[in-house]
Amino acid sequence: MKKIILDKYQKKVIKNKSKNLLVIAGAGSGKTLTIIYKIKHLVNKGVNPNEILCITFTKAAANSLQTKLLKENIMLKVKTFHSLGYEIIKKNKYVQLVKNNALDDIIMNYLNKYHDLNTLINANFIEFGKGDSTIIKTSILKNTSYITYLKDTIKTFINLFKSNNYNLSSFNHFFNQNKKENSKRKEYRHKKFLNLVKKIYINYQEYLETYNQIDFNDMINQATDIIYKEGIYPYKYIIIDEYQDTSLSKCLLIKAIQNKTKASLIAVGDDWQSIYHFTGSNIEIFTNFKKYFPKAKIIKLKKTYRNSTQLVKVTKKFITKNPNQISKTISSNKRSKNPIHIYYYRNLIKEWNNITKQINTQTLILGRNNNDINNLFLNKYMNYMTIHKSKGLQAQNVIIINLENKVTGIPSKIQNSEYLMYVSSKEDEYMYSEERRLFYVALTRTENTVTLLVNKDNPSIFVSELLKDSSKYIKIINP
Repeated sequence: MKKIILDKYQKKVIKNKSKNLLVIAGAGSGKTLTIIYKIKHLVNKGVNPNEILCITFTKAAANSLQTKLLKENIMLKVKTFHSLGYEIIKKNKYVQLVKNNALDDIIMNYLNKYHDLNTLINANFIEFGKGDSTIIKTSILKNTSYITYLKDTIKTFINLFKSNNYNLSSFNHFFNQNKKENSKRKEYRHKKFLNLVKKIYINYQEYLETYNQIDFNDMINQATDIIYKEGIYPYKYIIIDEYQDTSLSKCLLIKAIQNKTKASLIAVGDDWQSIYHFTGSNIEIFTNFKKYFPKAKIIKLKKTYRNSTQLVKVTKKFITKNPNQISKTISSNKRSKNPIHIYYYRNLIKEWNNITKQINTQTLILGRNNNDINNLFLNKYMNYMTIHKSKGLQAQNVIIINLENKVTGIPSKIQNSEYLMYVSSKEDEYMYSEERRLFYVALTRTENTVTLLVNKDNPSIFVSELLKDSSKYIKIINP
């Protein structure tokens, strides 16, 4: 069995005794290994595994970490935020999880009988043409009827509203903000929207209450309320993985648990890889950790065991153009003269067979959207997923598709609805900042090379930027 050798930064985390600790763990820095050995260290020191609350964001990640702990003979149930919340609520009252389409149905019911839709439809939405200079104003987004788009906007508004811990009285603040910040015409339209969404929100909450149901946001918010009233199991340690994806409501849940138990907190993540803003995550909770958890210690894992030195240089230059990020130095013992390959094409479907000759089972194909791969007639043996789903994974080689300068390319230029200004966090307004982090995640999944499939006639602005800044590390395969 291969002996595990921890580096000095990982050892520092394991031995640290701070009440609040933020571990900044870059791509491939051995984050999971560090968490496992931190838990192992605590158990060896006499802490009962039941006294450790270990949380991650997805069921798959929780199961994976739990399996790895089991191999170290540590019986510890790893929870997601939602499974933890549900568990706390179910101990106190009978509830069921609401059906996925309940909110959609309530919204559509309102929209179908709403007589003033034209006021909302007249909003100008932006669709970009081939180049950034070509802007076409349209009331219908590409491939989406406006009514469906409006329904999705209202649904997103309500989900962000709840994940940011707003309540009914928050609408008064929104109406004031609208009056203060918007022109008369825009104010009129926004007032109509806010009144509509307020009615739908009230109706939705009444529906949940009537049928004893909760949604994913309620799992967090109601659990927090219960902890303050009833208390919680006396945990001594709280360990959170992927902390960069935390929303305000999840942060408040952790604060409630810590308030009741006086547990030490170890939060692990990487602000460069925060890619869930659209679900309510707020990068400021990570970058301003000490504001939420005072007197915190910060330790950075400074070695990557996945990416080459050259790829680290390219990706660091790329990601640090985002202003609201924590600076960090990452080193590697791996070398690769040209870690990035660019394959230019003019007709991807015709040229796909040539490309697939270099694809094997160790190659991960990544795209921006679920349907990016549809036109390529991929067979089921090929390993495709969206960049969001690839978070936390790695492969020997990576291919990234959909690198075109278009609305649904990388970066995606689909604009958030103007109505979401009230419930979206404001700290992250730099152009394409989240898309930049998403592309960074894609680039850093590889252990060897990452191949960018690029439309010769319409390359992504991110590809043009890489070529301008780091051409000496990039190999052009098909000029």
